[in-house]
Amino acid sequence: MTDQPVPKWIIYYLWFVSIISAVFAGVIYVNPGAMWSHWEAAGAAGAFSLAGPAGLFCARNLGTAALGIYALAHKSHPMIEAFLVFRVVVDFLDGTHALIGGNTPIIYLGFGTAALHLVMLVIVRRQTKS
Repeated sequence: MTDQPVPKWIIYYLWFVSIISAVFAGVIYVNPGAMWSHWEAAGAAGAFSLAGPAGLFCARNLGTAALGIYALAHKSHPMIEAFLVFRVVVDFLDGTHALIGGNTPIIYLGFGTAALHLVMLVIVRRQTKS
């Protein structure tokens, strides 16, 4: 049983997701208002606190970036699989949260990207077993 290389389109996509996540985390940390100036809860006390929702979003994006960059830099099948499992769970939770909140575009985005990452995970798993 030999590990075949992960398809290049998956590698490129995961690098894109990792880099965008790192950029989002940096923007949120430095100036959360720049990203969420039209957010309904922006006026609430502590909305942009790193202990509040902005901090959680920043931490999630930092985790995504760190796990993705580590997995891709080491070209490790198990780590790439872990990264894809992480993305499936996070995107499914985003879709569920949007479904509860009635945010239709994010419902499609969350569940759509969860499905895409699940397909990628199946492809990577099949290549590991072949």
